[in-house]
Amino acid sequence: MSNALLNDHSAVNLSFDTLEQDLLQAIEEQEVVSLDALIVLLPQYSWSQIFYAVDALARCGKVVLRRHRFDYTLFSKHFAA
Repeated sequence: MSNALLNDHSAVNLSFDTLEQDLLQAIEEQEVVSLDALIVLLPQYSWSQIFYAVDALARCGKVVLRRHRFDYTLFSKHFAA
């Protein structure tokens, strides 16, 4: 039965979709948020899950990700930066 769960990609996609929705909602509410603050806002996810999802969202243009030295800041697409 555990092999069936490992091979069930819909469970992985569902959790990523939920993470993506939670990230987008947090970013829309804050308009501008640092990556560190986002990790604190979403404690149910690991740092690596959030980082991976932020990277995917930024690459497809759903959020704007900017780096200033060692800090990363996310902007809502609707925020005039």
